[in-house]
Amino acid sequence: MADNKGDFLVGLLVGGALGAALALLYAPQTGEETRDTIKKRGLELKDSANDVYDQVKDQTTTIATQVKGSATNLASTVKDSASHVAASVRETASKVRADVSEGAASVKETATAEAEVVKQAAKEEAGRVKQVAKPSDESAPLGDNTSPDQNTDAST
Repeated sequence: MADNKGDFLVGLLVGGALGAALALLYAPQTGEETRDTIKKRGLELKDSANDVYDQVKDQTTTIATQVKGSATNLASTVKDSASHVAASVRETASKVRADVSEGAASVKETATAEAEVVKQAAKEEAGRVKQVAKPSDESAPLGDNTSPDQNTDAST
């Protein structure tokens, strides 16, 4: 039903325009007056079309300028954000390097301390081994290969 109303309105407007044009052509004017009227209306239509063209051109230029400005702002924002992220990454990498260096130094200190403890323990153990390995008779030659069992036999 709404479609029928739209068609009716379009028909009414087209019919009205045709009627106006026919009335203009069949009006009780001379041919020259009618041509002048048509010429004036044509010039008015041309001026109106030029005005619309100029408005559209101005609006398009304005919109293009706004889009360009927005794109420039967006590019600047993205560049600033990328710089900020890069600075954060550099800072974090620097902190990690410092932490790793600090950890390596700590490991080196701990390893050196533990090595000293092992060295001291080895010296002490070497001293004990020397005490155990010393013959009870200090006059016995170092090359004497007699075992303690053989020494027990000799003493009996």
